[in-house]
Amino acid sequence: MCMCMLNKRVHILFDKDLWNKLNKVAKNEKVSAGELIRRAVREILEKNKELINQKASPFKGFFKPRG
Repeated sequence: MCMCMLNKRVHILFDKDLWNKLNKVAKNEKVSAGELIRRAVREILEKNKELINQKASPFKGFFKPRG
């Protein structure tokens, strides 16, 4: 678990069924629903590490393809 300061807030809407499932898993893991969501986000970001670390070309979108 990250011991960093949480400084961004997000408002997310869930349907009742998904919310109930999320809370059931969170209680089983003895964490909050928010912590469970943060874990899921970290997992997705880890899987997409290469995409996240790609540097965009400074010329991207400046030139139109010839043809």
